[in-house]
Amino acid sequence: MKIKLSILLLVLATGFVGLTSFKSATNEYKPMEKYTVGNPWDAYKSWYKVTKEAPNTGDPTGFLEKRHNGKKAFREIYINSVGAAVQQGHAPYKYPEGTILVKETYKNKAAYDKGTKNILTIMIKQKAGSSPETGDWGFVMGARGKISTGTSKWAKFCTNCHVFAAGNDYVFMNADFMATQK
Repeated sequence: MKIKLSILLLVLATGFVGLTSFKSATNEYKPMEKYTVGNPWDAYKSWYKVTKEAPNTGDPTGFLEKRHNGKKAFREIYINSVGAAVQQGHAPYKYPEGTILVKETYKNKAAYDKGTKNILTIMIKQKAGSSPETGDWGFVMGARGKISTGTSKWAKFCTNCHVFAAGNDYVFMNADFMATQK
């Protein structure tokens, strides 16, 4: 009886650790999988805020058009601790596997001021060579937990613009770019 109880407690403890690991300080992730228990970006508000000086608005890259709610939108961008040092450094940018970028997009200034009804889009750096079509990035639209890579619909959609930042590992809003926005 004691052995069965010990095994049950061990299984429960292991399961509990597995469930909470998605929200750990190391921002663990599963490459190219759907998250069923929490998302590694759930605590993104505690991460390094790329747009800490001011929200990104307008079309600073020239590639937005109607994407991310276009020129009238207000966008806040966060990066996890895995990629924060690269983000804060200088070119050449090469984000490590497990880097997660989260973009909050608000339709306009009024929505931004209220702080409600934002749309989340997420970029997750995958294992090297796993998705050469996207620079090894996975994309999540609307924080649904499904990572799009390769030639999937959303991966193609996102990469059509992010390819213009391929020289900076597909990331537009790096420290060098943000310095030009002051």
